[in-house]
Amino acid sequence: MKKLKTVFSLLLALFALLSALAAASCGAPDGDGSAQSAPSQDPGLSGGPDGTSSEHTGPVFRDADYGGETFSVYMRSSKAKHYAGLYIYCPENATDLVNEQAAVRNQRVEEKYNISFSFTEADYPQDTVKKDLAAGDLPYDIVLAQRSSLGGLAYEGLLRNFNDLDVDFTTGWWDKNACREYGYAGKLFIMPNDVSVANLAGCRLWWFNKAVLEDFRLTSPYEYAARNEWTIDVFFQMIKSVSAPGADGQIGIYGMIKEECDHLLTGIGSFRVEVDEAGDLVCRIGTDYAEKTQDFLDKYKAIISDPSVSIDYGTAAGLDALNSSKYIDQFYHARALFSEGHFLFTQTTMNGSLEAFGESEKGIGAVMNPKYDSDQPEYYHQMDALFPIWTIPDDPSADVEMLGNVMDYWAYVSSSTVMEAYYELTLKTKRASDPDMALMLDTVKGSIRYYITDLFPADISPLITASYNRSVSAAWAALKTKIPNDLKKVQDKILAID
Repeated sequence: MKKLKTVFSLLLALFALLSALAAASCGAPDGDGSAQSAPSQDPGLSGGPDGTSSEHTGPVFRDADYGGETFSVYMRSSKAKHYAGLYIYCPENATDLVNEQAAVRNQRVEEKYNISFSFTEADYPQDTVKKDLAAGDLPYDIVLAQRSSLGGLAYEGLLRNFNDLDVDFTTGWWDKNACREYGYAGKLFIMPNDVSVANLAGCRLWWFNKAVLEDFRLTSPYEYAARNEWTIDVFFQMIKSVSAPGADGQIGIYGMIKEECDHLLTGIGSFRVEVDEAGDLVCRIGTDYAEKTQDFLDKYKAIISDPSVSIDYGTAAGLDALNSSKYIDQFYHARALFSEGHFLFTQTTMNGSLEAFGESEKGIGAVMNPKYDSDQPEYYHQMDALFPIWTIPDDPSADVEMLGNVMDYWAYVSSSTVMEAYYELTLKTKRASDPDMALMLDTVKGSIRYYITDLFPADISPLITASYNRSVSAAWAALKTKIPNDLKKVQDKILAID
């Protein structure tokens, strides 16, 4: 482990050196406006009082001195069993590369703006926001909490609109897709950036075991993707090709561990919620997307109803009862079985692959959600709605300028420190056993879709469940009034938030 860490550190140092050499040829300024050859080592480029600059082409951040003021972060616990708040600060005695880079990042921001970070953790930080606001003495500036838990606070007008901040959300250290799809009518109450790796860590994709692929003499998903043939038909055929059930109640080898179809539906472009041309929230699963959704569900049901090619988590735990008790839950157990070669495919998040996969003999590959067909222009992925995200309590006494300056610069520095160490050096090095896999991960990273219903409750899942159990047309016939009405309520409540 020490040797691996040393390699990571050397790689990171090499990247910094290359950036420095490139910057030297441009004569870029440092955070105080003085000449420096390596802006990546101090990325706080300065301009005039309005934050603009006609002399420099690099990112420009406003100068400010906040006199040692504390910038307080209230965050989802870094020790939470699931969906932890990762790498927001460096815990005492932490020696891994990503946490070390979190310390480097935070120090740079503290020095630029003369602030002092303070971090408080709780499993459910959102639970105390209302009480603390009512007390009139809010002890924190910003909150990192599970996105699915924050809608009620927004409805009550207890969260600040991110659009109040003077920040450009189209930059690479924020997420312009999230800005567009989590926002409505100019109101944006949750927003990811590169300070927290959670928004990347929580994206789900498919992982395959290379030993199983080889044993069953199957073509690699990489080859299909290279030919733009990675579709649901190819995916399902591969799953059906792997079937070796165990004898006498023992666990065998299967095409996949059963997963809910939500992420695959997003993958084929059957989106839960969108904004139509009139600016209204709509669900098109039962209308525009009905035909391909039904086609997908028919094929999907044929796969997961065949116990020779697919079993669920509970069945896997029962067939491997002697070992399943060693794991914290059935999901970690099933992913260990996947690593051992009992499944060709499994679905989990990027971070889940780091936490739950063991080392497999011939390696593990990653691949995108399959397209519906080769005519589909893009791949699509979605977030696990339980992963943490930033939100801002609507404290009337808050220094909004400081919030914007600190969060923007913090995210920018993080993009070249923490995110570099987490994604490029840790995730790709631990999981990307070949260049093709690194390309797959990059494709996933750039194709995340967001649903405003991650935040505001308008449950589309009954439509998906009923479509699965009956048919899309029957499900939509039963819900075609309720779902639009629910979305209209969400829309009206957002518009009413002051």
